[in-house]
Amino acid sequence: MTLALVAPPSPLWYFGRASGFVTLLLLTASVGLGIVVSRRGRSPKWPLFVTNELHRYLSLVFLVFLTVHVVTIWLDPFTSFSPADVLIPLASNYRPLSMGLGIAAAELGLAIWLSAYLRRWIGYRAWRAIHFLTYAVFPMALIHGIATGTDTGSAWSLAIYMGCAGVVGALAWLRVADTTELGAETA
Repeated sequence: MTLALVAPPSPLWYFGRASGFVTLLLLTASVGLGIVVSRRGRSPKWPLFVTNELHRYLSLVFLVFLTVHVVTIWLDPFTSFSPADVLIPLASNYRPLSMGLGIAAAELGLAIWLSAYLRRWIGYRAWRAIHFLTYAVFPMALIHGIATGTDTGSAWSLAIYMGCAGVVGALAWLRVADTTELGAETA
């Protein structure tokens, strides 16, 4: 009988997984607030500028947790990823498509965030076109989590994935419905 010694996962493994879920939740909140801002959601008790600033803040915190996620996954001794594996889409041998989607989503997310600060130089139309990429970033990040995450089979992770998809899906549907109504009114 052989007794195999198995090292417990490193704390980085747990930080990497947890920060991935927190990053998805922050992305969901940021995308959701972005849709609310684009719909000009107003309330006497909650002015639009507060929603807009909260959207900006959550976007920044999303990037902080995204950085924690990438760095902890990269530094975790179990994963043995190179910098290229976590920074270049499709470079990793580990689940290349889903890793590539996550990396591309992260890089597009950074570009979208930067566009908000470059808006006066790139113009409103370019900023808005770049911001529409959010509708690609969210599903790419969601697929990355589902297909790459080691917790996907658990009920709690599926609840998080479905909740995030439900929130963004419902708000995106409302956004499209508003656009359709606006087009019908002007026709």
